[in-house]
Amino acid sequence: MKLSRLTCLAAAAALAACATTPTTETRPPETPREEAAFALEAAAFEDIPGWREADLAPALSAFRRTCDGRRQRDPAAALPGGGRYGGTVADWAPACAAAGSVAAGQERAFFEAHFSPHLVQGGGEARLTAYYEPIIQARRTPDAVFSAPLLRRPSDMVSVDLAAFAEAHDNETLRGAPRALTGQLVGNQVRPYPRRSEMNPSPDQAFAWAHPVDVYNLQIQGSGRIAFPDGTQARAAYAAQNGYRWRSALGALRDSGELPSATWDSFRAWSDQRGPEATRQALAADPSFVFFQEEQIADPAAGPRGAAGVPLTPLGSIAVDPAYHPYGAIVFVDGQYDGQPFRRLLVAQDTGGAIRRGPMRGDVFFGSGDQAGEAAERMNAPARWWTLLPRGVPVA
Repeated sequence: MKLSRLTCLAAAAALAACATTPTTETRPPETPREEAAFALEAAAFEDIPGWREADLAPALSAFRRTCDGRRQRDPAAALPGGGRYGGTVADWAPACAAAGSVAAGQERAFFEAHFSPHLVQGGGEARLTAYYEPIIQARRTPDAVFSAPLLRRPSDMVSVDLAAFAEAHDNETLRGAPRALTGQLVGNQVRPYPRRSEMNPSPDQAFAWAHPVDVYNLQIQGSGRIAFPDGTQARAAYAAQNGYRWRSALGALRDSGELPSATWDSFRAWSDQRGPEATRQALAADPSFVFFQEEQIADPAAGPRGAAGVPLTPLGSIAVDPAYHPYGAIVFVDGQYDGQPFRRLLVAQDTGGAIRRGPMRGDVFFGSGDQAGEAAERMNAPARWWTLLPRGVPVA
């Protein structure tokens, strides 16, 4: 899931825009998260469980899309997103050049020829979950059922690159902060953006309307397709988030005894029975809010664009913590799914607030539609990780 919690730290001397003292109505800033331990240990392909049997075709498709996204990038630049390894764009150029001519069935030979595996070691949360792209029914105008708006990014929302300020002011506190901050521009100051329950969007922000539970599902997944009565579809693509840590409204209802289980089916049934106002109050338990932008669907077989800026590939893309893995990193995971081994090669092309919890926390993209959603909901298990680096590229 792509929700992110971007916080402003106590750095008044370094960033005047973030120096406002929180009022009692404003959520106070959180302390920076404790970074997990991290190391890469050289390994061999025969050390990786299931390497010989795994379907590597989706990963090759995802890798090709990553290479396409790098064509305009400076060859001397580091891989995007951050991370603690990966080398430069130029280091990956030979593999990118060779990837376009790999024939079906030769994927394993390609990866073994161009990459060397490394076991990922570290702390934090070692777990795999999954996400998907919902397809929901929508309308251009609201009614009793389609009552929740899909909102564009507001004009008073700003993003502050804290990493740039850290370097400019040589400030160690900011270096330990999240890389970016989302806030609201109030006069010449940046303040925390309103939480979900406090927002008052302008009418022209809405570009479509849907069932409140479907809109919340889109916000959790980060994007989705919206289907209209005339048979046309568009994509509600992630545009921005208000900066608050995600808190599951379904989980809050379950914990209060209102829901037997925190599933989308039970939440929708509860919503339809209790009505729009009760649903609105239930959703207010989650302060996080995601804004979208409408996009045309150029390739129905491709997923939405992830944080890396390239379309996601079903069972070939994974959301990672970019504090450890750069976008475009190739990882192999050894986990469990429905009681069976889940062993796949995946490309890091996305991230999310629930994923920024260590080097072995990942969210696998399962595809689009209800079937993908039902499958994704069942993924939740620990896993071991390996990462593949171009041969000859230093680990550090």
